[in-house]
Amino acid sequence: MAKAALSAGEVMAALSHPVKAEADALRVILLALKAPKLDESVKWNAPSYAVGGVHCVTFNFSDKKSIRLIFHCDTARKETKGAAPAFVDETGLLAWQSDIRAIAAFRSMEYVAAAKTLLPELVTRWVRVLIPGFSLDP
Repeated sequence: MAKAALSAGEVMAALSHPVKAEADALRVILLALKAPKLDESVKWNAPSYAVGGVHCVTFNFSDKKSIRLIFHCDTARKETKGAAPAFVDETGLLAWQSDIRAIAAFRSMEYVAAAKTLLPELVTRWVRVLIPGFSLDP
């Protein structure tokens, strides 16, 4: 009999990480978004968030000094490393890896607290600019 896949909540409950509290706080921020409303699931063994079936933000726990949020476009678009970013990030949270992939790292609750107001705006902009066919307008 196949083992049932874990939910994002189960993955988080089982997580052993030096900055787990920060991950929990970031998850609360992401789940509270009203527009875009993110669908939570598990991708790459971590909580991941999608809009219209396209994953756009995924946790990464590989760095033991920080929690990373990977901003990406699932397979909806092909990335170009070394190309200019898709937009200018005025929040300063993103470290661009390609034109459509970036990382935001959170090392402490101070980083999370600072991002509490910036992260929802950044996710909204990410989805609006990079997810094909998505619109916040009714």
